[in-house]
Amino acid sequence: MRAGTRSKALVGAWLDFQPPAQREVAQALRAAVREVEPELGEAIRWGQLVFLWGGSPLLAIAPHRGHVNLQVFNGHQLSDALLPPDPSGRPGGPRSLRCRLHQPVDTPRVRDVVRASAARARETGLGRPPPTGDAPDAVGDGDAPDAPGSGQAR
Repeated sequence: MRAGTRSKALVGAWLDFQPPAQREVAQALRAAVREVEPELGEAIRWGQLVFLWGGSPLLAIAPHRGHVNLQVFNGHQLSDALLPPDPSGRPGGPRSLRCRLHQPVDTPRVRDVVRASAARARETGLGRPPPTGDAPDAVGDGDAPDAPGSGQAR
């Protein structure tokens, strides 16, 4: 398992790797997420910056050519007014808040979505709760197994 400082460096490198327009939006989204839920872990998975709730993905910042999505893995459990369903009509699954490049991020809405997603994770018991206080794993890197004795190799 990598040390927390290396994980932070990996997240910083991921942000630096993004083109300037995507980086600006990704940094604004990350700041809003960290403001509302500072205890969420961070990891780079699937080429995205993923926010972890006790080792389970809760949110992700997913850059695209013309926009950056805040992907909400439990989005199907949130109100349609807060986070509209996928236009394809697929039930369940993640939903996304699309942030267009060269436009201001709707920070109050992002905060509301993050707050609702974390509240739903608390209610449903998604993963383990995030660590509190000065826990050394407050910033995870995704290499650790999801649970002790899960059989995953380190």
